[in-house]
Formats: sequence, structure tokens, C-alpha cells
Amino acid sequence: MADLPFPDSPLPPPGEAGAPTERVADVDRDRTVTRLREHVVEGRLTLDEFSERVGLALQAKTRGDLGAVMADLPEARQAAQRLPEPSTASPKKQRRWHVAVMSGHSTKGRWRISGKTNAVAVMGGCDMDLRRAEIEGPEIEITAFAFWGGIDIIVPEGFDVELRGFSFMGGRDLRLRDVPIVPGSPRIVVRGFAIMGGIDVKSRPNRSGKQLARTTARRELKTSDPVTNPTELAALERDIRRDLPTEGTVTILFCDMVDYAGMTERIGDQASLAVLREHHRIVRDAIARHGGREISVQGDGFMVAFGGVARALRCAIDIQRAFLVYVPADDGEPIAVHIGVHTGDAMDEGDDYLGHTVIVASRLADAAGAGEILVSSLSEQLVQGSDEFNFDDHRETSLKGMARAQLSATLAWVE
Repeated sequence: MADLPFPDSPLPPPGEAGAPTERVADVDRDRTVTRLREHVVEGRLTLDEFSERVGLALQAKTRGDLGAVMADLPEARQAAQRLPEPSTASPKKQRRWHVAVMSGHSTKGRWRISGKTNAVAVMGGCDMDLRRAEIEGPEIEITAFAFWGGIDIIVPEGFDVELRGFSFMGGRDLRLRDVPIVPGSPRIVVRGFAIMGGIDVKSRPNRSGKQLARTTARRELKTSDPVTNPTELAALERDIRRDLPTEGTVTILFCDMVDYAGMTERIGDQASLAVLREHHRIVRDAIARHGGREISVQGDGFMVAFGGVARALRCAIDIQRAFLVYVPADDGEPIAVHIGVHTGDAMDEGDDYLGHTVIVASRLADAAGAGEILVSSLSEQLVQGSDEFNFDDHRETSLKGMARAQLSATLAWVE
């Protein structure tokens, strides 16, 4: 078996030619990136680990810095010589299938992907997280087919990603953060076919909220106080995590303005922008009063997460009552909103939530009328033991893109 491509003059390992304090050049950094890529191909490093180490290699100033990047990895050339000789028979192409039929399927953590992979969602949801995946080869191809369902594919930041295919009464979306391409990173090609469904490909940070909190906490202690007491460190991490999304059961609230596009046509851009700012101020005041976490704002719509159903419902009522008494300016208009609330397990993706719970809450908000708070039956059941909330108009609500209707009810809020 031929050796893997390897520079003619490899970087000397620590302890041999070249002192650890010797300054390195760009060619030395490029050699290290090449070696890291070979370890990705051989399955020793995940994309997350590769991306992080490439960043360290490109910032390295001395041979000691580069040695630290490769310290726990064997020499790629030696590793290649230990691999078994290839079989003379034609290799069998393997395809991995990720299938969700009227259900959910999630692949995350450390897993292996190579060549071509298929993802199918039929009236269900399929999630694929490639940030810690072990990618074999310089390019992978994912064929995604969504029929009345949704497929979410998460890729690491800084990777070359291409979305091909077509959609019919559905949608395909590629959202990559504007960051430089990681040198030597594998290429990811997604062939997406959406039939009355959706396929989303997006990039996310490589580190989770927990890792980010721990790194930030250690940096704060190091810069402000040389004492790194474990108890103090844990307390600081909790303080930082308090402002970050957490995994597990969460209540999601979506709030959108009614007919903001029509308002813009009626009163013009400047006046409607002033109304939008008032809308944002009122909603954010309510979120702060009830301990919600603002996840995202898209135009006139808010996505908010709460640790408990009661707090989310109180916030929704507070928002509706605030707009009921809102007095518009002379060149403005009254504001009306529709709100959807649902509770369930959601996946924490750094600065966002993903999953079925988020989709249901968003669709409930879309189905709610002006001034209505539409709550899923699950969220209603979780507060049934108290006399604080009243519900009426129990019904089955058809949600866009979902095969089964959602049991829901209207939260009464008018005093």
C-alpha cells in the first residue's frame, strides 16, 4: 500500500531537531495542517477537533506550539504503514441511512461518515450533527429527501459546504456563518430534495454552551485572580451558563406582529420602523420581567425560551395586555400580536434551539389569531393543577408541514 501524501521534509517532533522555542514559518504551519487532515481521513480526529487544532496550528509561533498540537497523535507516515494491504476484490460502497417516518431521528456526538450518506424524512424529522463526526476522505455527499417532513444538517463553522437539488412546495435553506474556510477541511455536498417539506443546512460553533462557559470562566479567573479554587470556578461557570441556553425540557414561546408588511405599505417605512421598535421594547420588557431568554429575533418575530410553563404563560399574557393599552403615535398604528407556546425537549445548539418542540411552537403562533395565545395541550396539562390560568376553545389545530393536527387551546387573558 502506498504511503499517504506527506511532505518531503516533515516537521521534526518535539525533542529532536529544532528547539521548542525556535520560531516557525508558514511552511511549517502548512505541514502541520496537512498532517492533521491525514488524521481526519484515518478517523483519529473529528471535524470539531480538526477545526480547533487547525486554528491553533495557524496561530503557532514556535515549534513547541506546533508540537503541542500533534502531541497525542502518531506520525501519519508510520500509521499508514501499519494499515492492512487493500483487498484485490472491488470494495463495496457503503451507504449509511438516516430515516425518520412519522417519527424523529437524531445523529449527533462522535460518529463516522464517509462517501455517500442518505437522510430521509417522511412526515417526521431527521437531525444530523456533523461537528463531532469522523469524516473519511476529502469529500462526503449527503442525499437528503424530505416529504412532508424536515431535515436539519449542522456543519462546523469554516467548512466548504454546497447545497444542490430542488424543492416542490417546500424549501431548502443554506445558512453558513461568514468565517474563513478552514485550510484542508473536507468538503461537504448536500443534495437536497424537498417535497412539501424543508431541508436546512446551517453552521454552528464547534463548542457547546457548557464548554464555552468553562473556557470563559477559566479565562476570567486567570486574568482577574490567580487563585483557581474549584468551588469558585464552578460558581463562575454557573453564572455564565445562566445566560446561555440549556438542554432538556424547555417551554418555547413565539410572538409575531399581525400584518406588519401591510402596515409598512400603509404608513411607510419610517413610521412602521418606529412601531417595530416600540413592539420590540414592549416584548423585551415582558421577557425580562418573567425570566425568559431571548433566543432570536427575525424582523417582527421573537423566539423566547423559559424554564417553566407558568412563566411563559405569564409573559404571554403580559405582552397581550401591554399591547391592548398601547397608544400609538400620531403617525403610527395599534399593535396586535399572535403567540404560540409549546413545551418539550429541545436540542441546544450553542446560540439556538432545534427540534420538534421549536417547530410546534412556531406553527402554533402562525395558527393563532390576532390577540390570541395558542397553547399546546401538553403545556396546558402542565399547569392544570393551579387555578392561575383559564383555557377555552379547545380544538385540533392543523399545523403547516405537519401530518397530524395538534391539540391546543386558547389562553384567556382579558381581565
